[in-house]
Amino acid sequence: MKKTFISFLFCCLLLNLTSLALSQYYWHQPTNLTRGNIDKNPSFGTYNIPGVTGFNILSWEYFVFERTTLTTTQICAMKMGPTGPLESEIYITANASSKRNPVISYGKASGSFYGDMNSALILWESNQNGKWDIFGKYYSRQSGWGSVFAVDESAGDKSQPHVCYLDSVTYAVTYVKSGDVIFRKINAMTHAVLVDSNLTSADTAICRNANIMASDPSKFLVTYEKRKPDGKYAIWYRKSISTSTPVWFAPDTIAYAGNNTFSRFCFGNYGLYLGVAFESDRGGTYNIYSTSVPMSSSGTNIQDKLSTFSSSAYNFSNFVSIFYPIITDNIMSNTLAFQRKGRDSLKIMFDDGPISSGNSRDSTTIGDTSKRTCITMNASIYNTSWTETAWVVYIKDSANTTQLWARYRLVTLADIKKTGTEVPDGFALYQNYPNPFNPVTKIKFDIPGNLKLYSGNGIVSLKVCDLLGREVAVLANGKFLPGVYEAVFDGNSMPSGVYFCRLSVNNEQVAVMKMVMAK
Repeated sequence: MKKTFISFLFCCLLLNLTSLALSQYYWHQPTNLTRGNIDKNPSFGTYNIPGVTGFNILSWEYFVFERTTLTTTQICAMKMGPTGPLESEIYITANASSKRNPVISYGKASGSFYGDMNSALILWESNQNGKWDIFGKYYSRQSGWGSVFAVDESAGDKSQPHVCYLDSVTYAVTYVKSGDVIFRKINAMTHAVLVDSNLTSADTAICRNANIMASDPSKFLVTYEKRKPDGKYAIWYRKSISTSTPVWFAPDTIAYAGNNTFSRFCFGNYGLYLGVAFESDRGGTYNIYSTSVPMSSSGTNIQDKLSTFSSSAYNFSNFVSIFYPIITDNIMSNTLAFQRKGRDSLKIMFDDGPISSGNSRDSTTIGDTSKRTCITMNASIYNTSWTETAWVVYIKDSANTTQLWARYRLVTLADIKKTGTEVPDGFALYQNYPNPFNPVTKIKFDIPGNLKLYSGNGIVSLKVCDLLGREVAVLANGKFLPGVYEAVFDGNSMPSGVYFCRLSVNNEQVAVMKMVMAK
């Protein structure tokens, strides 16, 4: 009887482990965030990690958008948590002036793996004096939202603001003023302008769409589009790596051939480089490329084509991504979205790896080619142990309104390193060491060179479960190159006991191993 009971428990454990294999972290179904108004131009905070090469994970994030009701347009903000909005939208503005193009940046106090936002700054364009000016509103965790203030009300039209968090009160700001690129560093609490520079004063060509990123509080990269003699646009940049007041390097190009637009920042090698993603028609149709710029006095720009898929039937654009250097040694731990316009349809494509073909893990149809959309992605919201939530918010027209929709997926956080150069013949999961452990242990596993023989997309997962089959940690969940890997599991927040580590590919278990944690 005792043996029968033990066998029954073991079978239950296997069934629970099997069911866990189905919980792969793919994109969840669309969620309708707003309805009944014309809501457009959503924007999450700029992805930047000043002085940190690891994480900038928050407990929640704001995104901002325009809301048009009858004859007025207001700037709104919505607070997003790991599984959806935490509260209704709030109105950042209230007056009747025209407003457009809101952007936001924010950060948290340093020194912790994740935490609450400590400050934020929203910027937008407003036409309340017969010209377009830049206005802002500051948020602090201690005092909440402050009052609206003017960032630049000087003569001339200003447009296309972007903002980058430096510390709890200091922000870097760029915008275009009468065809020139303006850089400012401001104290968002006191509204004082600390630095004011015209980065293109010596350039007679029209410039537009300036953007700003910092690799730490003293290293800046400003990108902008500059009109070429043939009427098309190249993407240029200025950088500063000084320790106090910026000292700008001479202008240089990020992209020149063809028509180049829509530059956004992406991952760039642990802060040594900053990556700039852009779209270009140099191949006949628009595709997505990136250029990595060294944030030092030496080094060479490195340009890559983010999509290897080319077809006269599609134009790719509006690339957004988060990319954390969690898994190293050339393993792409990336979460991204982009727009794909065909001859008769417009889709948003969602993926969890590099754009390697015309197929992505999931997609949302916006409509035919007469439709439009706008895409924004957050930095990352802490979900549970070992995971964060990546949100993509986009617009979609419906019944004479423009609504905000969103999709999300969980992103695995883990410390995994490739060891050696050998290519294994098959999958293997080795006994953890030390074992028993308290509370950190290492887990070695093999990924074979014949992974393509397995059906599906070659999704490898390494998960830890307790005796009841409950998932307590996800150490890996994505695409791997062939090789030998070592994962670090930290059970500091878990009780002593027996745990099982499970290696799976495409939801099929290939190995399981028992571990003992003794505190």
